[in-house]
Amino acid sequence: MSDPRQTSTGRQLELAKIERMGSYARGVIYHSKFGHVCPVCAGPKKTEYELCIACAGEAQQAFALRMDGVALADIVRFGHYAYKGEQMYRVMQGYKNADDPSASEYQKDIKYIAADALTVHYPCIAKIAGGMPTAWATIPSTRSSPKYGKPHILTKLVTPFMARKGIQKLQLQANAEKTHNHIDPRVFSLATESQQPDLAHVLLIEDSWTTGATVQSAAAMLRLHGAAYITVYCMSRIIDLDWIECNLGSKVAEGFRRLSYKDQCPWRLCRHPV
Repeated sequence: MSDPRQTSTGRQLELAKIERMGSYARGVIYHSKFGHVCPVCAGPKKTEYELCIACAGEAQQAFALRMDGVALADIVRFGHYAYKGEQMYRVMQGYKNADDPSASEYQKDIKYIAADALTVHYPCIAKIAGGMPTAWATIPSTRSSPKYGKPHILTKLVTPFMARKGIQKLQLQANAEKTHNHIDPRVFSLATESQQPDLAHVLLIEDSWTTGATVQSAAAMLRLHGAAYITVYCMSRIIDLDWIECNLGSKVAEGFRRLSYKDQCPWRLCRHPV
């Protein structure tokens, strides 16, 4: 039985998050009655295809990595959509920019998103994955990033939430530049390999997803090291409404545009129609 005090505290945090971000943090969907949502990345796709172009291509690349293929993440979940040019997108771009005068405020938003998924609703991971994580990691900046080799601000922000879980923190290191929309497990390596990490269920935490190639490359690397199950949690799914309108039509773009904040568990499938 859950502790009523904990439940009350969690609900207070959710309400505070709604008050702070409810006007611009749009809820994520993984299904639509028209079939325009990719079930892997929650991004837009054409109705006639099972996956979006990016996820389909990455799955093919992972299959070709070795004779029996390499599985990517088992489950991917997101905090919110971040539409290019809108406030949530500015939060995701600005929270790690020390020169942005709003960086500290944006980091508060990140903490709210993290607390919701990694504290209030953390036990819900077992409902979709069949068990709780045994290790966790954030994704380091690759060599193509100006922040390569520097401490990741996301790690600093989520560590207080994860420190209470009693599971191992994995240290990933970047070895190469990432290639857009290309799966390459060699981009990352496991710096904690000598510590015999428990890879039964790894939780990867990332700030944003555009094509997913970066975090899926990390997932592929962990698979090659023996990871049995991988869950990915991204703070935001980047969405370009102009791209949707040009490639999928105005009706699909309008469906995404109408989405609003959803007061729901970030780990469960949402069947809100678009």
